[in-house]
Amino acid sequence: MKKNIFRVALFTLLVVSFVYACAPTVEATPTSLASAYLSIEYSDAANVRSQLAYGTLKLTDVTPEQAKILIPLWQAVISLSGDTTTASEELTAVQDQITAVLSADQLQSIAGMQITNTGLNEFYAGYGIVMPTPVPGVTKVPGSGSGKTEEEKVAAQATAAASGQTTGTGQSAKTLLFEKTIEYLTGVAGQ
Repeated sequence: MKKNIFRVALFTLLVVSFVYACAPTVEATPTSLASAYLSIEYSDAANVRSQLAYGTLKLTDVTPEQAKILIPLWQAVISLSGDTTTASEELTAVQDQITAVLSADQLQSIAGMQITNTGLNEFYAGYGIVMPTPVPGVTKVPGSGSGKTEEEKVAAQATAAASGQTTGTGQSAKTLLFEKTIEYLTGVAGQ
């Protein structure tokens, strides 16, 4: 069953990638479908993908049919998030597919939640994970933590381990929200 879901997600991803590859070049900055509903223009706003995931966890009206469609899409998000060669357009395409499955009322409900990074940090803390707090308006650059000495990195990891917490540096910490969304949707789908 899991292989079939993965194959469907992979096929969907390949089709979306092909469509993007064949699409004409547009000079304007593309916007995602989710951006039509969800904003990052409020204080401490979480990114759109995290808003979709956390908001979906909080929705009480996700149907089993929606859940069955959303599960392989969130699995694709996890797969793409772990691949360093993934283009941001690929993740945006899957994000847009997720958005298209949700109703306008559901998306408005998620937007009304005004999900923040602080709220997400509380979610992660419930699982013993401490995520770095992003600086508003600053995109994290891979390798930007390389200014720390090896001793500083080891000390930070030791401090977190001593307090029983996991730092938000591993792939599993980065995808925990998406994994919990899949668990929720699996329950809704009755699988």
